[in-house]
Amino acid sequence: MHINTKENLLFMKQIQIIFGLAFLLLAALGCGTTDNPIGDGEKIDTLTGTLQGEVQSIEGVAIQVRLLKDGQLVANAEAHGSYELNDIEAGDYTLHISANGYQETELNVTVVGGETVSLDKVSLVELTMPKHDLDPGEGLVIGSQAPEFELPDENGELHSFADYIGNNKKVVLVFYRTGG
Repeated sequence: MHINTKENLLFMKQIQIIFGLAFLLLAALGCGTTDNPIGDGEKIDTLTGTLQGEVQSIEGVAIQVRLLKDGQLVANAEAHGSYELNDIEAGDYTLHISANGYQETELNVTVVGGETVSLDKVSLVELTMPKHDLDPGEGLVIGSQAPEFELPDENGELHSFADYIGNNKKVVLVFYRTGG
């Protein structure tokens, strides 16, 4: 009996290829099942969480809550005493709380998957504008810090507000509304 080694090696390789293809076919058919591998009572761990907190209410002022990640808006809400942001991916964020006429508050927060993170109550600080008592027809007194822009005079020559500081001159700005 004569055994050809090359023929046997070729035959063995063909059997390996057939078994490999059969295994891949069975694996592919098994992946297409519609059976739910998780029982009805079982729960999948979630990678999202909830962020909630309170803001001191301000009568007649809308309070905006914005959640940012790397400068990009992730979620937002309007707070009416409290706020809640749901289904937020676990991770580190920056929370901005703002209202018109109030100083913005910024908080670094971490959302934990499957949990509700409760933040301390936030009170916004009202911005104060300097008050000037002016007689009718009077302009504002420009202090030592003049705005950095220039306006043309009647001859087209540009002048900055800084040109008028300390010269006891009055500046009057007139705004015209044109167009539709």
